[in-house]
Amino acid sequence: TGQPLPLLVVVHGHGGGAVPPVLQAWLEELACQRSAPVWIQPLTAEPLELPPQQSLLLVPLLLTPGSHVRHDIPAIRARLRAAGHRLLVLPFLGAWPAWIQHLAEIARAADCRSVLHHPLRPGLADRYLAQLSSRLELPLVSAAQADAALDHALPLALAPNRMTAQLAHGREPLPALLERPQTRQFLFDLLLDLP
Repeated sequence: TGQPLPLLVVVHGHGGGAVPPVLQAWLEELACQRSAPVWIQPLTAEPLELPPQQSLLLVPLLLTPGSHVRHDIPAIRARLRAAGHRLLVLPFLGAWPAWIQHLAEIARAADCRSVLHHPLRPGLADRYLAQLSSRLELPLVSAAQADAALDHALPLALAPNRMTAQLAHGREPLPALLERPQTRQFLFDLLLDLP
């Protein structure tokens, strides 16, 4: 086997291009283990300038096929190819069968009764959410319509964000997916095994 390819990991990010600390530390550890660069492109930041003529994997760590998946990822792909990079674009994380299976397992283990997601525009996202609901055998609820004290909910958020903070359970925010050790390890292994 050859040297693993660098990864360009696309994340939603917070205002001003900030990357949540749990995500930043996790990706830095991944870069050490892969022995290859792991660059982070928050969608809230200016485009990264990569070293010239890279061969890389574009990994959208996005959980639903919203406008970022439909518009931003193709724009990033086009910009990188125009700059002379060779890249393989992976599907958004929410489309990976192993990821969906993992969500089903953690939802069952935590006795979740619903999955909370960011509000999405109608169309493709609705079809995706219906399929995901069927696979997880749980209702998917928009955070915009969720009761603030919703019990036994699994937030569809990789890192802490406004949704997880607003949907506080008692006094504690609901943990984001990367704050769950089993999910952090599962996703770490998934990305570690990429070519």
